[in-house]
Amino acid sequence: MLTRYLSTRAFPPAIIGAAYYWFYWSFVSLYDPFLNVYLMQLGLSGLQVGILATILPLLMLIYSPFVATFADRYGRLRIQKILVAVWAALLLLFNLPHTFWGILPLITLLGVARTPTIAIGDSIVARMASRHRLNFGSMRLWGSIGFATFSILGGAVWQQTGFALMFSAAALMAVPVILMTARLDEDPLEFGGERPSMRRLLQDRSLVVLLVVAFLSGIPLVGTYVFGSITMMAIGGTETHVGLMFGLSALTEVPTMLTSRAIIHRLRGAPTLLLSLLVLSLSLIGYGLATTPWILILAAAGKGVGYGLFFVTLVQLVDERAGVWASTAQSMMNAAMLGLAPLLTSPVSGYIFDRWGSAALFAGSSTTLFASALILAWVLRHGWFTTTD
Repeated sequence: MLTRYLSTRAFPPAIIGAAYYWFYWSFVSLYDPFLNVYLMQLGLSGLQVGILATILPLLMLIYSPFVATFADRYGRLRIQKILVAVWAALLLLFNLPHTFWGILPLITLLGVARTPTIAIGDSIVARMASRHRLNFGSMRLWGSIGFATFSILGGAVWQQTGFALMFSAAALMAVPVILMTARLDEDPLEFGGERPSMRRLLQDRSLVVLLVVAFLSGIPLVGTYVFGSITMMAIGGTETHVGLMFGLSALTEVPTMLTSRAIIHRLRGAPTLLLSLLVLSLSLIGYGLATTPWILILAAAGKGVGYGLFFVTLVQLVDERAGVWASTAQSMMNAAMLGLAPLLTSPVSGYIFDRWGSAALFAGSSTTLFASALILAWVLRHGWFTTTD
């Protein structure tokens, strides 16, 4: 009934964009915040979890940009629908392997389907927002609300039932994701024909700076995502606390996403990004100091405030410079933040976690946020963003 309604009803672009993000991040939140807890319950070590955590970043780095470029040339919507469908089908197999070597190939295949979808989806909605003069943050915040709702709900349910139904429930949620993807607004004039060389993306020094900021920020952001749930269990939390941690973090993204347009209008884009980096830096200190579940939950909520503003601003700044290569540029940004950064640091992070604990891990990784803030402040002082920001 719901799928038929979604597939036939006509909605304004703002509603379609918001619904896409609601279902996409609800789909992710049903299993992803709990995946590393599940792996630890299977008996994997922190180092093994860290190694598995490098699979998606590796694919994000060396594979996802090529798929995004293909989508830029031949149509983003059709590629996105296929990838989400394959992703959901692979989740149905996740209950079968119970060893590191059994899980490794499945996570690899999952990454093949999953990794390009973030950049392609963001580029579709960001371009749609630009064409219709919509607030991108007002649509993206519904992804945060969906993530919060279902991670909190999932944490409560999985604590009672275990993780046996988790992957099947997530796969079912992929159905409305595919339906809403089909109803997104895509400009056919962007595809085919003559277009500027893709080399110009890396000739834009402001875009290069954004990629560097994305890389340095990705180290602590991915670290909190991968090891935050494990830390919660280590300091006496439960699956419910894990769900609350991720859920409240996502909910606190909403106010800054909702007001991002006004903040960017007042401060301009790059200074807004700098502000978000400083907020994120303070939240990582809270992660390192957390000794009880509720302190960690509060630190995660603080991270959400900074991340909501960080993500919307970064996506819009990248989109402004990308033009017809929107998916490619967003994929490059994701490759830096979610690919190269964790690829270089996740195994080391796992070793630090095993050897010295979460306090050392988060204290060390927070320094990269300060470094990215310093780089951006230097660039702003020298006026690199003045002509395009």
